[in-house]
Amino acid sequence: MKKVTRKTIGLIFFHMLVITLTVLAFFKFPEETIKLKADIYYLLQTSKADSKIDFTYYPSIAHTENGWYQDVPLIYHAAGGIDGLDYTNSKEALEQMLAKENYFIEIDFMYTSDHELICMHEWENQWGSEELPTLAEFTAGKIYGKYTTLTAKELIQYMEQYKDLHIIIDTKEDNQIEIIESLVNLSAYDTNITDRFIIQLYTDGVKAKIQEVYPFQDNNFLFTVYKFGARFPNKIMKICYDENISVVTVPYNKWDDETRDLFLSKGFVIYEHTINRPDLARTLMSKGVHGFYTDFLSEEDLYGE
Repeated sequence: MKKVTRKTIGLIFFHMLVITLTVLAFFKFPEETIKLKADIYYLLQTSKADSKIDFTYYPSIAHTENGWYQDVPLIYHAAGGIDGLDYTNSKEALEQMLAKENYFIEIDFMYTSDHELICMHEWENQWGSEELPTLAEFTAGKIYGKYTTLTAKELIQYMEQYKDLHIIIDTKEDNQIEIIESLVNLSAYDTNITDRFIIQLYTDGVKAKIQEVYPFQDNNFLFTVYKFGARFPNKIMKICYDENISVVTVPYNKWDDETRDLFLSKGFVIYEHTINRPDLARTLMSKGVHGFYTDFLSEEDLYGE
């Protein structure tokens, strides 16, 4: 009789769990299902190859002079929180941030059914339906039934008006390059606008493809690990060295102090997300974290008494 190993048992358990979660997702189980599947997958993966990468003699990562991040501790998530709600990507949320002179804003992008680029995180929760609307339907509707929708074209108009407004581009779909191309086209290739796009990368090899669309500088990119898997920090660091990326964003509580210290020792700038508690933000800053994606924090929360 063939011996059943622990690895085999683990793989059987993993596949059974994936099947169960897939069935739940079919019945509109919350998006946390997807995150849980990813967490379990990485938990069962081996990281032996990752540990073989030796960074002992690697120099500190190169930083662009006057990098945008130097004096930016807070990036406002999905246009910032409003009325206790998050993920709106709405005009009201954006205008609230601009009124407070918060100029580093993360925005989620998707396409409508007639392929117009708009600002949206997730259809069912924020829109109330998974059926894609047309652009006309989208602009006539409301986020959470009350907030004004925002199109990519309108966002560019805000960037024209507010010369300090920087947009961190978040794409949940696989068509990241197409979305970047759409934004560049909407900006009419105006460097006064495109220089203020900050592009989140999720895996290796994509930066060069984006630079074929438009010659963004190294300073316009950061690497976020949430789709990549937090168990492979050495591989993530190798990608950042190879592609000259100096800013890394990490989901809160995904990296232990040892991993964080490894990146800090090489000069990487670290943002964690999403943080809304002042006490937690201050604790993380004391450990070297540079800043946070947030819905509601202010700089007073970070530095005030």
